[in-house]
Amino acid sequence: MNRGQSLLVINAEVGGQAGREIRVSAARILQVGARLARRHGEAVLDAAGGAVIPGLHDHHVHLRALVAARQSVDVSAAADPAAFDRIITQAAAALGPGAWLRVTGWTETSAGYLDRYRLDKLTGANLARVQHRSGAMWVLNSAALRQASAADSDLAGIERDDRGVPTGRLLRLDGWLRDRLGSSLSADSFRTQLADFARRSACLGVTGFTDTTPNRDQPDVDEFTQLSSAGVIPQRLVLMAPPGLREPAADRVSLGPRKVILDDAALPEAAELASLARATHQAGSRLAVHCVTAEQLLITVAALEELGRAKGDRIEHASVVPPGYPARLAQLGVVVVTQPGFIGVRGDDYLRDVALTEQAWLYPAATLARAGVAVAAGTDAPFGPSDPWRCVTSAVTRRTPAGQVLGPAEQMSPQQALQLFLTAPEDPRRARTVAPGQPGDLCVLRVPLRPFLAQPSAEGVRACIIGAQVFPSDHGS
Repeated sequence: MNRGQSLLVINAEVGGQAGREIRVSAARILQVGARLARRHGEAVLDAAGGAVIPGLHDHHVHLRALVAARQSVDVSAAADPAAFDRIITQAAAALGPGAWLRVTGWTETSAGYLDRYRLDKLTGANLARVQHRSGAMWVLNSAALRQASAADSDLAGIERDDRGVPTGRLLRLDGWLRDRLGSSLSADSFRTQLADFARRSACLGVTGFTDTTPNRDQPDVDEFTQLSSAGVIPQRLVLMAPPGLREPAADRVSLGPRKVILDDAALPEAAELASLARATHQAGSRLAVHCVTAEQLLITVAALEELGRAKGDRIEHASVVPPGYPARLAQLGVVVVTQPGFIGVRGDDYLRDVALTEQAWLYPAATLARAGVAVAAGTDAPFGPSDPWRCVTSAVTRRTPAGQVLGPAEQMSPQQALQLFLTAPEDPRRARTVAPGQPGDLCVLRVPLRPFLAQPSAEGVRACIIGAQVFPSDHGS
């Protein structure tokens, strides 16, 4: 389809009304009505009575990590340390000596404590790096530590034993590792894998991503801009970035808030975080603060309260929200971007490891919404399930993998859960609708919205429309 051409969707349900038609350009919805006049050469998509809704926007994802994870050995299914050891040993044996082994999904809860010495026994002559399920830690074996010259570095994130020798455990050092070891993927491989993921996501109805990778630099922005312009990733893309970077030239790429990572071991004072927020606002940007513990949330709220009302700032995750804090967050006017999908994949771990009194505080999307907080959702892929429909289902049922309900008071209606992915990419406080002037990024369902929401899933998606191009679902006709 030429860029100047439009697409007409016929026989659709829009806002509960059947028999509607929608005309979209590459950028916007042009018309919504009944029996719209056909234009010469205009492509037509028959919705066959299915609902048309705004395309889903994943408000929290890590695209580079996601592509790398697809090329890694996943140990998340290891039920115990012995199973973990078998997976690693077999994977290392399948590689040639000196080859890199990249592993994701490790957690101490199931696989046990891991350091260089245990990893050395499992990996032999290979270089190995293992990522914790949270994405916050890497464990390197001795060969990888030598290649990274970790012993010569004085970075605080390099854990050391009583003799000052690196244990192999590295905290929050992704950028440093990338500089020392390089990417595990060539540029061509990254491009191919990203294109495949973007296509598969479009088949799920996903029309946009907010990439929340911290410490982004100009070359990274430029590369994603080029990939967007080349059509490798057709979705709308918001890149979190510090102030001062050049705005992307591609019309479907924009810069988002400054990402700030908080760790309990080195929490800033509230005044220090408030100063950073103030400087960020003065530079014309917003703050997005990573909060996965109650302590991190308390510091962030205290800092933002020093400034008065937030200016579109975001709290990522808000994994633990103590009583009283939903109202304070609402008063501040912050956006909370949550990950209900974690209940569906990690809920049994939470039931086992989180104190009973705090289990009701986990990912409290419904409580936040009732308090008047603007809530949106992301998958946090690759650290969470990349299918947003699994996250919608998790927000509705709050069921753990074993089938227990974790936090029944946090169960949302299907419409509320879906809405978490239907807010504006650049400002999740704004809802998107299927109306003239709105973005032309749409999701076409196989059936009307009400029966679809009775059991929302990827199988219920007929097609996705991005830039007036149709991406049919992979799930049959």
